[in-house]
Parts: sequence; C-alpha cells; structure tokens
Amino acid sequence: MSDEFDWRGWVLVGVVVVAFLVVPAAILYLPQARGLVASLGLTLRDAYLVLPLVPAFLLGATAVWAAVRARSG
Repeated sequence: MSDEFDWRGWVLVGVVVVAFLVVPAAILYLPQARGLVASLGLTLRDAYLVLPLVPAFLLGATAVWAAVRARSG
C-alpha cells in the first residue's frame, strides 16, 4: 500500500472544494442569476432544490469509486 497523495487524492480534494465552496457560493448568488436559471427552464425554487444535489451525487460517486479502488488494489 502506497501512502502517496496521487491524482486520486486531488480528485477528492476537487470534489470537496466544489461541495463546500463552489455550490454554496452559487446558492448565495441564485437570486441575482434569475435570468440564467429561467433560461435553463427552472424556477428559483427548483434551482434551490437541485443545486445541493450536485455535491451530494459527486461525493457519493467519489466515495463509491474510492471504495472500489481500495478493494481492488
């Protein structure tokens, strides 16, 4: 087992940054981005419900990927 911090570690860091910095900032700026939200066919309520799902799915997929990689390697 290697204790190096390789590209898989950076993928995890990227997902955590998106989950804890990018998406919350996007949620804060949703009222100013009503035109963009409307152009996607969403209401503000839809955007407030869907946007937090992005990091949830990313973190879940990363956890499954890491578990499978740890088990196989």
